Amino acid sequence: MKQVSAQLICMIGLMTLIHSGVRAADKIGYVDMNILINNSPQILDANQSLTREFEAQNNEISQQESDLQVLEDSIRQEGNFMTPDELAKLQERARILERQVRRSKEDLKDAITIRNSQLVDEVQNEIKRVVADYAKANGYDVILISAILYANERIDITDEILAQLRREYNNPQP
Repeated sequence: MKQVSAQLICMIGLMTLIHSGVRAADKIGYVDMNILINNSPQILDANQSLTREFEAQNNEISQQESDLQVLEDSIRQEGNFMTPDELAKLQERARILERQVRRSKEDLKDAITIRNSQLVDEVQNEIKRVVADYAKANGYDVILISAILYANERIDITDEILAQLRREYNNPQP
C-alpha cells in the first residue's frame, strides 16, 4: 500500500509540474513489473532451481505418504484378524507417521516459502538494475511501473527490458 501511495504522489507531482508548464521530464517510460517477473528467464530459472533444491525432501515426504497408505490399508484389510494389542500398535504407528508427514510438509512449505522469497528478491533487484541501466543508456528521465491506470503503448518499454533480461541471462557477465 505504501508503494502505491508513493507512486501516486509521484505521479500527481509529475503531472502538476507538467501541467504548470515546468519541464519535468523529456522522456518517460513505463514497465509492467508483473510481466517481467513472470516471464524473465531469471525467474523461470529460479523456479527450476527451487524445484531441484527441494526435490529430495519432496521425494522423502512422498515415500512417507506411501508408507502411511500401506499401513492404513493393512489396518483396514487385516485389522479384524489382529489381536487388539497388535491393532493398537499398528494404529499408533500410523498416527505417528501421519504426524511426521504433516510436520514434514509444513517444514517443507516454510522452507520453500523462505527460499522463494529470497530468489524473487534477487530477481527483482536484477530487474531494477536492468531497468535503470536501460533508462540511462536510452536517455529516459523517468521510468514508471505497474501501478498506473493508463500508459500509452509508445512509452511501454516492458518488451525491451524483457529482451535485455533474456540477453543478460544467455550471456552472463563474469
